[in-house]
Amino acid sequence: STVSDNIEDNIIAKECIHVIATHCAKMVPRHYQQNGTIKNHIQGSINYTLSVKPNPFMTTYDFIYKTVSLLLAQNNVFIYIDIDDRGNLRGLYPLNPLFCTLIEYDRDIWLKFQFLDGNFYYIKYDRVIHLRNFYTKHDFYGETNETLKSSLETQTVADDGIKNAIKISASLRGVLKASQAMLKDKDLESMRTKFVESLLSSTNGIGGLDARFDFKEINLNPVLLDKEQLALVNGNIFGYFMISEDIVKSKYTAEQWDAFYESVLEPKAIQMGQSFTNGIFSEKAIKAGHRIEFSVNRIKYAKTETKISLIKEAGALGLLTVDEGREIIDLPAIGGEEGNKRLQTLNVINANLADQYQGGEKGGKSNKGNEN
Repeated sequence: STVSDNIEDNIIAKECIHVIATHCAKMVPRHYQQNGTIKNHIQGSINYTLSVKPNPFMTTYDFIYKTVSLLLAQNNVFIYIDIDDRGNLRGLYPLNPLFCTLIEYDRDIWLKFQFLDGNFYYIKYDRVIHLRNFYTKHDFYGETNETLKSSLETQTVADDGIKNAIKISASLRGVLKASQAMLKDKDLESMRTKFVESLLSSTNGIGGLDARFDFKEINLNPVLLDKEQLALVNGNIFGYFMISEDIVKSKYTAEQWDAFYESVLEPKAIQMGQSFTNGIFSEKAIKAGHRIEFSVNRIKYAKTETKISLIKEAGALGLLTVDEGREIIDLPAIGGEEGNKRLQTLNVINANLADQYQGGEKGGKSNKGNEN
């Protein structure tokens, strides 16, 4: 079994997983051909499955979100590749079994799954896309989240301590003493009950005692972690997921976003792209140049000044169309011939036209002196 304890029961871990999975779900999976062009996502069945409807029950966003969430929570996730009789991709299903076991049969590797229905299912290893984290010790599986367990326990204790401190500070605790000696147990219980009832029934929170009783309050001062200690405990969990608290709380700067992209999103995009390519395509198709890539619009989250600067610089070289430039600054596409027109400055021209631009002819002869 490779399924570890459910770390999503911890609020900090759940926040980290949710934020990473949410940003990964914004990625756009595409099928590229050898020449770098993208198949039309309507005509190409693979692109349609990847970018529109991975299976009858999920959108692409849901599919990627669940896949990445399972990967982070368990460090292993299996995606079943559904192929029809003609070998065409029909669907992709992220699996969440109770446990998984490797089996060797007839010189092939199989996976034995048990799901919530209690039944066992067997799938050939080459019919799944296997994503894994901390892939070091085992030949097939990523490691469990056992190393995070102590940090989660410490954070849970600290969180429970805050809740208990609130309860203690909002309650009255003490010892009720009777002047009458050697009371029976039932009399003591009756005395406590009547005192508590008098407090609960009071609208102003004040209870009453006669001369037979004396109440001595007990003040408990719960020990809590200070701000620095609590930040250290939470920081161990944030560090495990390679994410900062500012990213989780959506308070990040452009520099923090770049660091998050470089350390978390881009590696996940590369990992999924390579795994989906190897899982979906045959060796022959891969050698012919077919591949799957997951892209994320990195510049979309940059500052406005950075976006404008990029449009100017990329536009000067003719690298952007009008619609691509509008997308960067969150404007709707124009479409048609106008939207596909390339942005380009007159300071950059085709080298073959340089002589003409400087006043020469196509053959390199100067026009100077031929004005008449």
